[in-house]
Amino acid sequence: MQNIVITMAGRGSRFYAAGYKVPKYEIVAHDRSLFEWSMRSLKNFLSEESRIFFVCLAENRSTDYVRAECARLGIEGVVEFLELNTITDGQATSAYVCRDAWEQEAPLLIYNIDTYVNPRALRPTDIREGSQGWVPCFKAPGDHWSFVKLNDNGWAADVVEKQRISENASVGLYWFAKAGDYVTAYQDYYARPEHLVNGERYVAPLYRELLRRGGKISIVDLPVEDVHVLGTPAELDVFITKDKAILLSEG
Repeated sequence: MQNIVITMAGRGSRFYAAGYKVPKYEIVAHDRSLFEWSMRSLKNFLSEESRIFFVCLAENRSTDYVRAECARLGIEGVVEFLELNTITDGQATSAYVCRDAWEQEAPLLIYNIDTYVNPRALRPTDIREGSQGWVPCFKAPGDHWSFVKLNDNGWAADVVEKQRISENASVGLYWFAKAGDYVTAYQDYYARPEHLVNGERYVAPLYRELLRRGGKISIVDLPVEDVHVLGTPAELDVFITKDKAILLSEG
């Protein structure tokens, strides 16, 4: 059994400002919605034993669309929805609000709805034995990512938000061996207001709390060509120029 949380509770204001008329996850690129592209990333993690929680913004009226897409795509598992009446103070909080429905001893996977990772590169078998947390990464320029710095043994030494402490940038997927670890890390870490970044509560820094307790966090270094970021209109424009057959190839 695995808890899977898909956070999609933003307004997508940059896309509306760019002239799009539907929520970001409904935008179609290469004959597939951004929702489908994002969920395709998790192909190797989804099973009939999954409990999938979609955290949505009520004003977007996402539930019917997402339910229909899950059925069309043959997504297995129990699908549940949590609609928020307002924007939260970050992805960490958007995930945390559905904590009471989680199986606390089961793994927790948190993912966004605006990144496509070719599933050939994203596999649960790549989670290093003994990991309390796992962060798939790729080499990306800029400082607008979550970053993981490794020690000499290849384990995480630090995980930070918006500070380029290494070249290992998160693709936006965060895995915890136990959902309960996430709950306690959130409560303890964000009990200190100075831990917010620009007023937001991000998921990645919660691994610092696990590290403080002696936990082990691992990464997998994904090929850059298998990671496609879809978070802004400019990033989507780049994605549209790519070859669809290559995007879909898992060979």
